[in-house]
Amino acid sequence: MKPARIVFPGFWFGESELQDAVELARRGVGGFCVYGGTAQQTREFTLRMNDASPYGRLLFCADIDEDLSEIITDAPPLPSNISLQHLPASQDAAYRKGNLIARMARSVGLDWVLAPVVDLGYTSPAFSDVPLTVTHLTGNFIAGLSNGGALNCIKYFPGISGVLKTLAQLEDAEFMPYKHTFRRADAIMPSDMIFPNIDNDTQAMLSDKVIKGLLKKRLNYKGCVVSFPLFKGRLHYEEASAIKMLHAGIEDILAPKNANGVIDAIEREADKGLLLDEIIRSVSNHELLLSKVFVAPTPEDVKDAFEAAQNFAKK
Repeated sequence: MKPARIVFPGFWFGESELQDAVELARRGVGGFCVYGGTAQQTREFTLRMNDASPYGRLLFCADIDEDLSEIITDAPPLPSNISLQHLPASQDAAYRKGNLIARMARSVGLDWVLAPVVDLGYTSPAFSDVPLTVTHLTGNFIAGLSNGGALNCIKYFPGISGVLKTLAQLEDAEFMPYKHTFRRADAIMPSDMIFPNIDNDTQAMLSDKVIKGLLKKRLNYKGCVVSFPLFKGRLHYEEASAIKMLHAGIEDILAPKNANGVIDAIEREADKGLLLDEIIRSVSNHELLLSKVFVAPTPEDVKDAFEAAQNFAKK
């Protein structure tokens, strides 16, 4: 069992070196988060990395807030999340948007859509500022993703709109979409912000109080928890932060600036006899997610998936 499997390096087309990615795949990482490639480039990259991996099958993540055009340069943009509530059949529109994102993602080799954002807010990527509306649209969006064959990840726990709220206020509003979606969530991503009424000293994604104490114990969430992408997480000491996250209850580390350095740090911790339970739990979750991908519908042709999205966007 390789500790590297709990790390998902980022790959930036036009910036990252392909051979470095190949070496990371050979080292045993669990997958990659991809950024800035065309559909064809992304598809070719996923095939190349699967060939290099000792596992033969990796998980590839689409780190998005709104739609796939954020990371795939030729993917058609879709209606904003905030606009869906104003459409005549808003819940159907949320389902269709999730389904189209999944179909496009799968057509280019991406399995895991790191969405939707379930924060409450007046602007996108929020669905709405009304907890019940967010809950309904989130459920339909996730159903669309699932039926399109993609994994999901709801974010950014405990809810950016509640950063200055008390725990009781969060319970009444921000937690509603999470609690109603737990059983359908493939993963949850904590925020990179500090919530002073929960933990005044530590960002949510590093906080034992937020992840173990609140999410896993108080709210009884039993599924996978993934890190906020480290490269945009305002961290001063990435390797130490990654270790702290794992001890706090994070199970997969996404898009670090220095993937090899983070893997080295995790391996050193494992060699000390630490993190073994965390690594076993993470790998177990990883196998569960892969099993869902294996039984998902066969990915469709890129042209067909993208055309369907373009037609939806025109309406």
